Amino acid sequence: MEKKPVIGLLLGDPTGIGPEIIAKLFARTELYGMAHIIIIGDKRIFEMGQGVVGTEVSFPVFNQVGDIPPNTNGPVVLDYPTIAPEDVTYKKVSAKAGKAVYDTLEYAVSLALDKKIDGIVFAPLHKEAMGLGGCPYHAEIDLFKDRFNCPDVLGEINVLEDMWTTRVTSHVPIQEVSSLITKERVYGTIGYINNELKQFGIEAPKIAVTALNPHAGEGGRCGTEEINVITPAIEQAKADGIHVEGPFPADTVFLRVKNEGFQGIVSMYHDQGQIATKLLGFDKGVTLHGGMPIPITTPAHGTAYGRAGEGRANPEGMIRAFKIGCQLAEKRAKKG
Repeated sequence: MEKKPVIGLLLGDPTGIGPEIIAKLFARTELYGMAHIIIIGDKRIFEMGQGVVGTEVSFPVFNQVGDIPPNTNGPVVLDYPTIAPEDVTYKKVSAKAGKAVYDTLEYAVSLALDKKIDGIVFAPLHKEAMGLGGCPYHAEIDLFKDRFNCPDVLGEINVLEDMWTTRVTSHVPIQEVSSLITKERVYGTIGYINNELKQFGIEAPKIAVTALNPHAGEGGRCGTEEINVITPAIEQAKADGIHVEGPFPADTVFLRVKNEGFQGIVSMYHDQGQIATKLLGFDKGVTLHGGMPIPITTPAHGTAYGRAGEGRANPEGMIRAFKIGCQLAEKRAKKG
């Protein structure tokens, strides 16, 4: 019998839709067999999410990960008290909620470093709330980079069915983008999305790279980054045996992906890829933190404060994030 991966499932920001979409996930009992699921967080917040959506499932509760029997069948709760339900106000940015999220992320990472879990799947969080709650990192990916001692060139990969997109720069002002696009960064980004696609089981991924400038720079008449930086990085990746093409104009690259069978897209900055992927499937997208030693996934959408506490949040992105996290963890385990 194949050993199933152990997945740590986190509730996200309690003032947003996280707890309720986790509750809706557990209404899908056919998902239980994909992994050994450990719900990591405050059991009261998990119960609060169930109350919002009107579900009622009961799982064994443990206070220490070492107390969980190795032959446990079905999901369990690893209770990690962080915030009382009476301190939760839906739809509001909250320092207490942000601290709860940050503390739980740190705890989950410590479990991963101790080899207690094989992957982390977390419901949406709010970066501003985490900052107010004392998180010293700009974003959760910076926490993961630090704790897992990862290389600098890695980032978020957005997964929408069979299309995977990532970017060379991320949450930076647009005026800084050009200076941050270097041959090393472009080359490294191509490398890590290629590796993640292979980890997922795609043996020879086909990757498209966008240009930075309109019309791919028009041969240097509208910017030179394509000539001096992006193309040399693509050629270096090709020399490594990676099937990569470009740079393609950003306004047509998604048509190429659709018509020419690319699985991966490397864009130069945040909105080049995000606008298209969110238009194509806002509620279905998944964010994978690429280049990490374990799979870390989350829905591509945010905390959706406007709908929080109403029970009408769509769980599809959460369910897909869970499935991809499980699939990646299982495939990595098979490869050793």
